[in-house]
Amino acid sequence: MLILLNRLRVWLDRLNFLIGGIAAYGILFACGAITWAVVGRGLFGMNTIWELEASVYLLIYAAFLGLAYSDRAGSQIAIDILRVRFTGKARLAHRIVLDSIALVLFSLLFWSSLEMVLNAWHTQWRSMSLWGPPLWIPYLAIPIGTAILIINLVLDILIRLHGQAVPADALQGEH
Repeated sequence: MLILLNRLRVWLDRLNFLIGGIAAYGILFACGAITWAVVGRGLFGMNTIWELEASVYLLIYAAFLGLAYSDRAGSQIAIDILRVRFTGKARLAHRIVLDSIALVLFSLLFWSSLEMVLNAWHTQWRSMSLWGPPLWIPYLAIPIGTAILIINLVLDILIRLHGQAVPADALQGEH
């Protein structure tokens, strides 16, 4: 069972890296769109209606699609007051408890955001701007990103319940 979980972890780490790269390109595109809007409006007097809104949507996608990658890379704020005092099984149990709390919270976010996406889809809710894209498209980033993080958390909890540390713990930091 542990061999299968570790293989899934390797596959999921590759997926996280790929999606993290996509999120990074989204940030670059958002920066480019904002630059285009500033230059186009400032130098050429162009009317820009989509750039700011598209950039906000891209940053939402980057934030939520990058959740799992950031978690695996140890990019979140770590509070070490308790963790540094624990060793061995106590540290492992501490991580299981923290990941379980995160799992509950992100499951609630997933469920709420899924309802929001489905509501925006069924009501054909659109942005009130001149551009007016359907809002289910930017909202979709939230359940997708949280679902990927939930899968990561479940897998990490299962690996730790088998008594093994997750490889990223030693390499990239812990939360």
